[in-house]
Amino acid sequence: MSIVKRKIDMPDKIDSHIIATVKCMGNIQEISISDSRNNGATIVPLSKENFVVVSTGEVKQVQHHALDRTENLRNLEKTMRNLSDLINTNITPDNADCCRFITFTYKENMQNPEQLYNDFKNFNKRFKRYMAKLGYHYDYIITVEAQERGAFHLHGIFIFNRKAPFIENKMIADMWGLGFVSVKSIDKNIDNIGKYLTAYLTDLPIDEDTNISSELVGGEVKEITAKGESKKIIKGARLKMLPVGIRIYRYSRGIKKPIVCKLPYGEAIEHISKQGFTKVNEYALEISDVERDFKSKYVKQTFKKHINTN
Repeated sequence: MSIVKRKIDMPDKIDSHIIATVKCMGNIQEISISDSRNNGATIVPLSKENFVVVSTGEVKQVQHHALDRTENLRNLEKTMRNLSDLINTNITPDNADCCRFITFTYKENMQNPEQLYNDFKNFNKRFKRYMAKLGYHYDYIITVEAQERGAFHLHGIFIFNRKAPFIENKMIADMWGLGFVSVKSIDKNIDNIGKYLTAYLTDLPIDEDTNISSELVGGEVKEITAKGESKKIIKGARLKMLPVGIRIYRYSRGIKKPIVCKLPYGEAIEHISKQGFTKVNEYALEISDVERDFKSKYVKQTFKKHINTN
């Protein structure tokens, strides 16, 4: 199977009756439309090793491919998009002051993902008891990040039931007990917090003292401005350092999932407009698979709702 994607011009007009998928995530909503056309090469699996092309009766062998670095990166990127959606569903500019972003590091070069999550589990028991005494409860989303040397860090987004308390780095470090920690607030002026935080977790800053390998340099290098200072980053470089099959993120039971529904495009636009959302981005793709005689046009539109944080 060889899937090809290419960007195409947005259609001049979208049929108001075509069924669209609507994804609701806090102050962000997305509409996506897929115009799939399979020209007769529908397949039916026969076994793990063979399938039949219905239109021709031809039996073909399934091509098994090892999960190489490229495929792994593609899967990781999809996971990070899902993580971004989850963050946006739970954190918006109007509740950003209820959140804290905490980074947990290790003194040693720790590279065991199961130990990472077990260490967090033990920390979370202590932290939950401590916060309960102060009258707080919280939900969390935690993610793993790899450094070029292979060491793991853990990032936690903690969403409290009211305005987050002041939390000292030293108190968290003592409770963590395994290395350096950093406690930060989340800027309520960021209107796509999910995209901002996942970019932080995937893009590798290029510092003067950073030893960048040739493999990472192969990524897309961009220059960005952060807090008035310019710096260079390698897009998605940190994802390349994560091992195959690792579980990127976990979350507590109280974390809300994006709401996804299907309805006619015209109704979706009307509903989103009535809620005060404005379109901020859109693009169209053509997706094709020559082997299966498959072609589809895909349209995605993103809408945001401005929230007054004053």
